[in-house]
Amino acid sequence: MNISATQSLVQFCIAQRNAFDADAWHAQSNIDPKAVGLAAKYLSMTSWYGHEEELAHIAVALQGRAESSLGLYRESQEIGFDLPYFSVRVRIGIQSKFEQKTYPPTTDLGGSALPST
Repeated sequence: MNISATQSLVQFCIAQRNAFDADAWHAQSNIDPKAVGLAAKYLSMTSWYGHEEELAHIAVALQGRAESSLGLYRESQEIGFDLPYFSVRVRIGIQSKFEQKTYPPTTDLGGSALPST
């Protein structure tokens, strides 16, 4: 799996966290379905992503057989899916979206980084 496909999957998963649509996971025709299934399985095993049950069903439907993190890693290696890279990029992307939402950019064009009082 090339880096472009991995990045596409990362962006999809970031967007899905807060706007989850199970059907969209099955419609990812530009990405290897096995990689989508492995991503779903991995995310279903995390404590920070959410949608665990739905993702577990998606993983089964898309042939994600792994039952442990070691099995998941082995399966990802078999298809050339860089799971550690995927994991880091999804977490960074979600955190970035959270920070943008929590701390909107300032509209002060005067160059001051401090809020006006």
